[in-house]
Amino acid sequence: MSAELLRKLGNIAAVGTISEVVEAKALVRVTLLDRVTDFLPVLMFANSFKKHFVPLRVGEQVIVISPYGEASSGFVIRGIFNRGCREPELANDTTEVIEFEDGTVVMYDTKAKHLFMNAVGDITIKAAGNIKLEAGGNIDIDCARLDLN
Repeated sequence: MSAELLRKLGNIAAVGTISEVVEAKALVRVTLLDRVTDFLPVLMFANSFKKHFVPLRVGEQVIVISPYGEASSGFVIRGIFNRGCREPELANDTTEVIEFEDGTVVMYDTKAKHLFMNAVGDITIKAAGNIKLEAGGNIDIDCARLDLN
């Protein structure tokens, strides 16, 4: 095998660390061993009816996939749990957990059929139309003050 072919094979999939981020864009540079990539697109959940953007962070461990062995034409897959980024403490086989850096947590347990949110700040719900609350059981409100207009 030629050196060029070996280099391309080695570039097909490589683990690295985000070293630079284009703010509010899904573009990053990644440090792979002794080199830094050009800006590469990051895989996100996006299609014609929904876009989900999760901010990128310098230092985040990722995988660079380069289908043709050229890192400059690759893309980035993120979200590798490691020593510096552990699974959420409350994660289990039936609970999806979203844990934000400020401590806010959103969880849904499919076995218990329970949605839980713990927000460390304010929550705003805004609707151009109606808002309907419907419960098969009780609605409990525990607060310092309740204002109804």
